Amino acid sequence: MLPGVIEFVLAAIGAVVFGTFAEYFIHRAMHWGVLHPEGHARHHELNEARTFLLDFVDYGIGAALLGWFGFLVSWTSGAGWATGAAIYTVLASYSHQIQHANADLVFWMKRPVHRLHHNLDMRDKNFGILVDWWDRLFGTYRSVEYLRDARPRRARDFLAIPWR
Repeated sequence: MLPGVIEFVLAAIGAVVFGTFAEYFIHRAMHWGVLHPEGHARHHELNEARTFLLDFVDYGIGAALLGWFGFLVSWTSGAGWATGAAIYTVLASYSHQIQHANADLVFWMKRPVHRLHHNLDMRDKNFGILVDWWDRLFGTYRSVEYLRDARPRRARDFLAIPWR
């Protein structure tokens, strides 16, 4: 591989990982009452996501504010970081929606931690939305038994979320 391609890919991966950390920290801050406490409390009361598009805008604002960091290193890193920030925005928005719509489809985690965070009223546990790494690292992961519906899934099941 060319050095520029490696730099781009590493920057993109770094942005996705950083995005998951920012998501974890911001979600915890919401529960500490530091960021949007009223809006987030309402989200818990209703126990529903808004739409993919609204989540995309919310996550995208944060990604855009931080999406320029890579340009401090080089144009290649900047392009990779911005691409990774966009990828993170799509994945996190989708993950939030699918955990509310049909958490059994969250195949990339052993337990859909965001669904458990809501349904078991874990206001001090399981803050991750896209991944559970940071909960595990910072001691906020709570393991509970979760039995998935074993029915076969169709591609259209993964698209059955509120998009707009």
